[in-house]
Amino acid sequence: MTLNIHTACWQDVPAIQTLITASAQTLQAPYYPQPVIATALELIGGLEELITTGRFFVAKLEIALIACGGWVQDSIYPEQAEIRSFFVHPEFARQGIATQFLNRCEHDCARHGIKTLYLTATLAGEPFYRQRGFSECGRFRHILSNGAAFELVKMVKTGLSTRSD
Repeated sequence: MTLNIHTACWQDVPAIQTLITASAQTLQAPYYPQPVIATALELIGGLEELITTGRFFVAKLEIALIACGGWVQDSIYPEQAEIRSFFVHPEFARQGIATQFLNRCEHDCARHGIKTLYLTATLAGEPFYRQRGFSECGRFRHILSNGAAFELVKMVKTGLSTRSD
């Protein structure tokens, strides 16, 4: 499925939040208990920053938002960027949509001279990022506000090359 991926705008925020909740509650279910997923949703922030930078993207099918994701350049190490907030609606999971978003982000990053990407993956996202060249550089448990531990994986991809297209 080829998507029309475009830059997110402020009007997309309610639909983005709905998408994130639906995606997390369904696609994370094999990896985390539902109370952990519900509480972990409070960790997702920074949409305002991503939208402001123009580096956060959405895809719609008809009027429904079906995917989102973006990147932010590291303020200390400008040749690095963090991949952020990749979510796909459960009805469209495993159809290449996240790959299209990642390709878009990698292309944009390369055009900006970024050579290293990093991210924090959930256990559900880890296999996807590993298949796309990211390596694990650490695991940790984030203690949520309800006291539950939420296991996450730090990942990195180096050697992004500048593309001429």
